[in-house]
Amino acid sequence: MNLKKLCKVFEALSNPMRVCIYVDLMDEPKSIYEIAKKFKVSRPVVYAHLKKLEDANLVENEMRIEGGRAKKIYKALPFKLNIDPETLKKYVKEVLS
Repeated sequence: MNLKKLCKVFEALSNPMRVCIYVDLMDEPKSIYEIAKKFKVSRPVVYAHLKKLEDANLVENEMRIEGGRAKKIYKALPFKLNIDPETLKKYVKEVLS
């Protein structure tokens, strides 16, 4: 992971709703409709949050056919952060060089 990717992960997880969506998707993949219904928010709001999570490589989507209709399903991707001061210094040096 480089500094740019690390910042995207931090940005994605800096919003409580995105953290809730991510944790929910860890249990079971869901559609935008299912997420919106569970958290009582609009589908465009869910889409915007999922886009941020996708940009940080924390979730991915796949198309499924259910009842003869295409449906985009989102699932959480595993990640691990192990950040210490030396790692951060290394990332900053890469950016500055």
